[in-house]
Amino acid sequence: MRSTGLSAVVLAAILGGPGLAHDVSGQTVDTLIVSLADVERMVLSRSPLLAPAVAALDLSRAQVTRANRARFLPEFNLRNTWGFAPQLRGEFTEFGVLVSPDTMTGLSDLTWFTQVDLNIVQPLYTFGKIGSQIDAARFQVEASQAELSKTQAELVLQAQKIYWGVVLSNELTRTVKSVNNRVTEAEERLQQRFDEGSATQNDMFKFRIFQYQIASQSREVEAGRAKARAGLRAVLRIQEGVPFRVEVEVLEPVDVTLDSLSTYVSAALAARPEVRQLQAGINGRRSLVRAAERASYPTLFVAGQVKFNAAPGRFDSRNPFVNNPTNFFRPGIILGLDWDLNFFQNNDKTALQRYETAKLEAQVYPLKLMIEQQVREAYLDAVRARADMQDGRRALRASENLLRAELQTFDIGLGGIEDVIDAFKANVGMTLAQFQNIATLNSRIAELSQRVGREIT
Repeated sequence: MRSTGLSAVVLAAILGGPGLAHDVSGQTVDTLIVSLADVERMVLSRSPLLAPAVAALDLSRAQVTRANRARFLPEFNLRNTWGFAPQLRGEFTEFGVLVSPDTMTGLSDLTWFTQVDLNIVQPLYTFGKIGSQIDAARFQVEASQAELSKTQAELVLQAQKIYWGVVLSNELTRTVKSVNNRVTEAEERLQQRFDEGSATQNDMFKFRIFQYQIASQSREVEAGRAKARAGLRAVLRIQEGVPFRVEVEVLEPVDVTLDSLSTYVSAALAARPEVRQLQAGINGRRSLVRAAERASYPTLFVAGQVKFNAAPGRFDSRNPFVNNPTNFFRPGIILGLDWDLNFFQNNDKTALQRYETAKLEAQVYPLKLMIEQQVREAYLDAVRARADMQDGRRALRASENLLRAELQTFDIGLGGIEDVIDAFKANVGMTLAQFQNIATLNSRIAELSQRVGREIT
């Protein structure tokens, strides 16, 4: 109970989002009825812990878009420059000789010019370099999606534990109230026997001590319930003053028939996001290896260039034999080959990528062992929790029969108050323990589902 309440508060501290007044399943009634699905939905939609994984996924998707565009979209480069040049006016003499009356003796002899350079380069064939980069980017998207799924599964598991903690606290509170009523009835019987002289002053003292223990336990249960509800209120961002209750009124064990351990292990190895994340990382590294290998291959490209210069203060003879750095328009297109001849350096880069790939591949077997161990532990915990719940059910019935028998024996004057108190303690302890067993079973089933990578209920 205490750990449940504290875990709720801790999770609430890391959950963000605006306050929630009437945002659970679109409800607008005075009392919000919160279901387990509502808690899971709100955690997945509001937790800032998802922000890094979401950002990583957006980044990887942007890299895929960039890689795809590099294959089909050419590179454009446009430069526009402005400057000054000597003024140069042209005149032809009567003999057809081109001369200029201008000289360069001062700033007044300057004129302005502008030039535009447009360059276009489009790869035609890269021998797989761009394709390998695209594949690597796509596998990075898969890895990012798996990381997001992993974080979501962990948050859902925490939300389920918080929810069952609140349901458990409600059941314990009702149980304590029932116990207090029965203790009051027992006190009346003891007082009646004391008045009749069949009970001693020591019996009254012993019962007062027992009452204190029950009252202390009641306060502990109520404090745990307050913490659990406060944690759930904080998780859902329900404003103070807005009443709410959980949808599940009675704590019952989840309806599930456990399959074999080997079945769950096989399912986990196929469905766990960690497996998909690692495999995507390996595939991405293999694509980078191919890209590094293709770096030693040439790239066939087509390029275009357009240059335009305008200088109004300079004469344009339009004669190709006269050198004029201004007033021109020069379009052109070429077919070229770009070849990186640094073969040794490229081989070193390829080797590094291979080692990085081998490093990831070496993690496959340890990851499988870890998953098998996690599933085995979660499975055994679920089996043990179910056994505790089943045995607790029988023990609870036995404690109820024992208390009933001791009360009857005490009523007819054949039993002592010590036996009644012991029977009360046994019954109260088993009642609380059985509710705890059910809540533990539900949490263990939720944990097993998270370890397997899919819902098993």
